[in-house]
Amino acid sequence: MPRSPVSSRQIGRIATGVALFLVPLILAAVFFFVRQEFAQVRDLRETIERTASTRDALAELLVMHIDAETGVRGYVITQNPGFLGPYDDAMRRRGAVFRELAESGDTISDGDLAALERLSLAKLDNAARNIALVHEGRPEVARERIAAGRGKRIMDAIRTEVARLDGAEEARLRSLTAANRGSRGNVERTVLALLAGLALLLIALTVLIGRSIAQRRDALDRAEKFAERQRAMFDGAVDGMMLLDERGRILRMNPSVSRMFGYGPEELIGQHNLALMQAEYSPEESAAWLSTIGAAGKHGAGRRQEFTGLRADGSTFETEIAISAVSGDGGARRYVVAVRDISDRKRAEQLKSEFVSTVSHELRTPLTSIGGSLGLLGAGAVGPLDDKAARLVDIARTNCERLIRLINDILDIEKIESGKMEFDLRRMQVAPLVRRTMAAMNGFAEQHAVTLTATLPPWPQCIKGDPDRLEQLLTNLVSNAIKHSPRGGEVEIFANHHREMVRIEVRDRGPGIPEDFRGRIFGKFAMADASDSRTKGGTGLGLSIAREIARRHGGEVAFEDRAGGGTVFRFDLPFAPADTAPAPAADDDALPRILHVDDDLDTLSVVAAAFAGKAIVVPADTLEDAAALAASGDFRAAIIDIGLDPDNGADLIVPLRRRDRAIPILVFSAQEAPGLAPGADRVLVKGRASVNDLVAATLALLERRRKAA
Repeated sequence: MPRSPVSSRQIGRIATGVALFLVPLILAAVFFFVRQEFAQVRDLRETIERTASTRDALAELLVMHIDAETGVRGYVITQNPGFLGPYDDAMRRRGAVFRELAESGDTISDGDLAALERLSLAKLDNAARNIALVHEGRPEVARERIAAGRGKRIMDAIRTEVARLDGAEEARLRSLTAANRGSRGNVERTVLALLAGLALLLIALTVLIGRSIAQRRDALDRAEKFAERQRAMFDGAVDGMMLLDERGRILRMNPSVSRMFGYGPEELIGQHNLALMQAEYSPEESAAWLSTIGAAGKHGAGRRQEFTGLRADGSTFETEIAISAVSGDGGARRYVVAVRDISDRKRAEQLKSEFVSTVSHELRTPLTSIGGSLGLLGAGAVGPLDDKAARLVDIARTNCERLIRLINDILDIEKIESGKMEFDLRRMQVAPLVRRTMAAMNGFAEQHAVTLTATLPPWPQCIKGDPDRLEQLLTNLVSNAIKHSPRGGEVEIFANHHREMVRIEVRDRGPGIPEDFRGRIFGKFAMADASDSRTKGGTGLGLSIAREIARRHGGEVAFEDRAGGGTVFRFDLPFAPADTAPAPAADDDALPRILHVDDDLDTLSVVAAAFAGKAIVVPADTLEDAAALAASGDFRAAIIDIGLDPDNGADLIVPLRRRDRAIPILVFSAQEAPGLAPGADRVLVKGRASVNDLVAATLALLERRRKAA
């Protein structure tokens, strides 16, 4: 059965298929040969440039030495320093020329370059010797050396070596040029042989161009949609958004800027951003500040800054800006600025500060009275207690002290964050610090069936620090060690030298620090296990506070695993010259009269009871009563609370000093702000210092006055 003839459509399809198959082959061949030719031309051009650079460097080196030789000879003959210019120039430029030869000379081997460098060094050393002879006043010796011809021989050797290397570069260039010329002819013939396929190439290019146009149209559509979304985000942002030029002028702004500052776009566009600030800066100062701003990165904006904004109506408000540098059209520097109204945040911070102040006074004062009263009850101030009552009083006193510690930790961390923590630095010995801490923590250790031991060097170690803060630091470390030690365990305190520092270590045999907790152990409210706050007690603030205290003393808190199990916490403190404190003397036979001013009646009662048998305390709960007592009575000391609502107890210090310039004055208050009691001898904070601390400090000041008298 005869086959049906092939249709023209089928032939067309076959031809199209063959054409589509041949087009990429021809394109690939043309691409390969043209790329090969371009690569050879590029290599030749780079070789020519390197060869030219090498030959120029060789010529420069030769001329440089010739000029240096000529200049030195002129100097030897005339003793005129002006002739040494070429020699100085050669000494300065020699290293750069040899580096250029090392980098650009493909045919100069390391050995050739080293030989040339030795000749150069010999030549310049010879010239230097001639110069030195002239400086020494022996120009005739220098002229004899020149006449001897050694410098000329070295110069001839340099010429010969430079000529040889230059000739090698020239020969190499001729060889490469000839090879490239033959290769170019082959490529030309090959390309001419492929010209027959240009028609198919044009067809393919037409198809590709059409497709490219379609793709570009799609890309433009996507770009327009993206730009529209960006405009919507910029204009719809709650924060004010602005685009500034490199001088700080406003190029663009969103509606939030108008809402925030009260200006319309027509009033601000083109104006300098300083119009929105209350502070007075010049445009030059603003431009200099902007030049320091970097681009946004993974940590956020290039710079964050707070400033006081100025509205159109003249009112002001607190703002925070986030500003980052970006590239504009033509590479010009631009700045994107986000402005946020932080007035509410500032008000919240003020409320927080007022709250902390309220907590300081309204909680510390009654807690001090409660703790002091419980302590007096436990000590038998109202008679002996039976075992059950004594146990209940002890439980109440212990939890009162714990509550005081929690409040103090929270207030301390607030002061750390606000930068208001103050330190009373003085010379002190380490051993008493350790012993005081152990004495204070012995009861806590007994509750956990843990033994406290200390190892101290036999010599005194003196540091400069705040005794109360350092005791707080060490107490936090010891408390943690006790809480995490097994029953029957031991917590060891070591003090020793470490380089130029005193190192204090607290070692325990607890379970150690979990790996996933080590990176955040010094963070606020950080606990390895959420159950720790219940089973161990505490707020998770102790280590954060301890680290800050150590840093303010020039040290750092660190920890490490202990061999055999457990953890070692340590901190280093700088040494200070030893200062021997005088030993306390015996009490006076006559009881001194002390004026105590406090608006909390419970505190007055507790303090008076604590001084029983040691001093006569005369109480006053108002500033008016205190002033009247001070004017009529003969007091040996005064204890004052600053926060006398609505008065300030510090106002009593000046009248007391007028009557008796040497009278010891102590401030015993819940407020911690520095500078509130100028002229006071000691400032004790309720909650941090106990009533017993107050008694001890007062008696110490009285004893110091007695000795001075």
